[in-house]
Amino acid sequence: MCLARAINRLNETTTMNRWDLYQKIVRVLLVVAPVLAISSIEDAAGFPTKTLTAFSEDGRLLLVQADELVVWDLEAKALVAKIPGLHCQQIALLKQEGWVLCVEHSVAIYDWKNQAVVATIPAESREPYRLLAYSSETDRMILRHGNEAVSVWQLGKKLIPLRHIALDVRKDVTSMAASPDTKLLAIAQGHTIHLHDLTSTTIRDLAIEGGRPRDLLFAPDSSHLAASAGKAILLIDPVEASIAARATLTNAEGAQGSLTPETFSRDGHRVVAANGEWSYALFNADTGELITLTEFTYAAPGRGMRSPTQLRAVDIAAEADLLVGQPEHLHTLQIWDLQAGAMLPDLCGEDCRNGAPQVSLLKWSPTGSKIVIGMQGGLNHDVDGKISVWDVASRSPELVLDPSQPQAKVLAKRSTPPTFITTIPSPSAAPAFVHARALRAVATSPSANLLVTCGDDGLLKLWDPGQGTLLRQLALPAPATALAFSADGAILAVGTLEGDVRLWETQTWREFSPYSSRQGRINALQFIPGNRLLVVAGEHPNVPVVDLVTRTVVRELVHAGRSSACVETNCEKNRALRGEVVNSLSFLDGSSFLLTISESGRVVWDISTWRVVEKPAGIPEGWSGLGWKQPLVWTTTRSSGPKAFTLAVWDTKHNKVLANLDAFTKRDTEIDHGPPVVLGTSMAVDPLQRWAATRVGEHISVWDLPAQAKRKTFHVKTPYDLYWTSDGKHLIVATLDRKILVWSAETMEPAHYLRDPSVTR
Repeated sequence: MCLARAINRLNETTTMNRWDLYQKIVRVLLVVAPVLAISSIEDAAGFPTKTLTAFSEDGRLLLVQADELVVWDLEAKALVAKIPGLHCQQIALLKQEGWVLCVEHSVAIYDWKNQAVVATIPAESREPYRLLAYSSETDRMILRHGNEAVSVWQLGKKLIPLRHIALDVRKDVTSMAASPDTKLLAIAQGHTIHLHDLTSTTIRDLAIEGGRPRDLLFAPDSSHLAASAGKAILLIDPVEASIAARATLTNAEGAQGSLTPETFSRDGHRVVAANGEWSYALFNADTGELITLTEFTYAAPGRGMRSPTQLRAVDIAAEADLLVGQPEHLHTLQIWDLQAGAMLPDLCGEDCRNGAPQVSLLKWSPTGSKIVIGMQGGLNHDVDGKISVWDVASRSPELVLDPSQPQAKVLAKRSTPPTFITTIPSPSAAPAFVHARALRAVATSPSANLLVTCGDDGLLKLWDPGQGTLLRQLALPAPATALAFSADGAILAVGTLEGDVRLWETQTWREFSPYSSRQGRINALQFIPGNRLLVVAGEHPNVPVVDLVTRTVVRELVHAGRSSACVETNCEKNRALRGEVVNSLSFLDGSSFLLTISESGRVVWDISTWRVVEKPAGIPEGWSGLGWKQPLVWTTTRSSGPKAFTLAVWDTKHNKVLANLDAFTKRDTEIDHGPPVVLGTSMAVDPLQRWAATRVGEHISVWDLPAQAKRKTFHVKTPYDLYWTSDGKHLIVATLDRKILVWSAETMEPAHYLRDPSVTR
């Protein structure tokens, strides 16, 4: 077997020959060329909110249906009307000043200035009416009467019925939509979309092949009609009754299932679609081309990666460029830039921290500068249980709308927006991304100044981090989720989402035959000294130790967690050992100790006997290895304060602390701009043991290790992993938003962000 021969040759290589070999590897790699608006009538996309609101077109007036229907003048900061007796399922402010539309089982138009009902439409069926569209330009509305009919009405001084379109009750209506200008009506039945021109008697039928159309949605300018069909969104020319474009996602682009159109941009040229439960796609509505995919994720503690999360409430701005929502795992309120696919500064930071507020209302103003929030919980007593208006720029509540008071309560704005963007500027305005989708794993070679990254785009990328150069790009059949170099850097192991382990010889980048672990997604890999044995941690509790020469499992490790199913007073006696999924692996170089880490704890293995060791001699209780060529470990020790800890480098040979570095509390490890996400701490020591880099939350410090003196502290947005290059000249900071910062130890300043020129979103 070629891998066996390669491993034997590598093991026979002398130390002097190895250094010559690694210099050749670097020279070869360095010469490789671089590879290259939402309607105010209805709630917006996503989970529906419980509190109804509607803005006037200029954003000055706000209509709120809570216990009672009230009207606020946001410019005057005053309550201008309370409307008794109306409990609506849909509301709108009409063209006539002071008129409000209330839709439920009956329809009422109320003049709040004169406190009088202008007109009513009585109930006709058991189902409530549904307002499909209202246009202030034409002063018309379109109502749906259950599955029985659709009617068109002229408002004005007198309510006049214009059209009554009976529906065929024998055919199921899967979806229905009216254009915002009230001139077009689309009805999906079976495999056909019936397009009614409401200014005439014309009806055009569009047959849809390959699926039943549903989720009909008109663009604000009525230029496009979107419909879900199968796993695609059809973009229809409603005048020609023809399909102008199709919007789809491939598996490589991140398809999760059916696409659902949620909103168009105000000009109709972009459409936002929900992609499954954890992401939104932005498409060019004219061509169907994907612009970007925004994934909703949170930092999973201890996993070194972001995990998907659903949004409990969501609203999209009228320009289809920004989205606000509440992730179920974070509880805060976050804003995403849909055009860049990136998370922006949190809307609700300290006001939501650890409060797990219940959000009943999220609503962008027509201008996009304000967001109306109804929130129960959180730490800000001014907005708890109230409806408040937030200023997006300063990320702070500015008005509290209490209908029992004639004036809105004015809150002081924050002096500065919460810090979220790194204080280290990107070298240009263009986003500095290393992968088109989520960055899953990063590894630095212990023998060459080489960095390897992998992501959900299915690509493995090799970089010269000091030069900021992309050296090579390898396409994988399945996205990679774990990386590991052998101790001499001669072999790279890559674990994939499908459980395969792929292996490369790093001098020529010749690939060996892959190994199928049958472990599901690979969480972590770790070579044992000698290059022959590889530990593979996946989604199954058993962790195999694989002989790469014979392709056999020589040992299976069972990481024993402790069951919580026991009587509290007798837990120690009654706890049952069980296997747990291992999330990460760590090895102490120069020793025989391997660390397996699960959600609930750590287990230390002596690889000479493959037995569990309660506490190895010379090693602290909780520790993590610092990588190859590092006989040291890092740990946390108690500080002088009762709630304080210290990051420390531990000398295992002398069984004592080599250096005490950053002191911190658990609060310091959280992201300081809002969501209750504990990024935790991490540490990296360069191979020459000159520099130590520590991370506490989002703050990174570079220390002169022999002097135990801090040389620099800087702030980076959502950093997670720290690595040093093999020459100790550059610190690598991998972040949770697909960016990698390269920091120079020579200048004590950022060198650059790594950038793949082909990745712009």
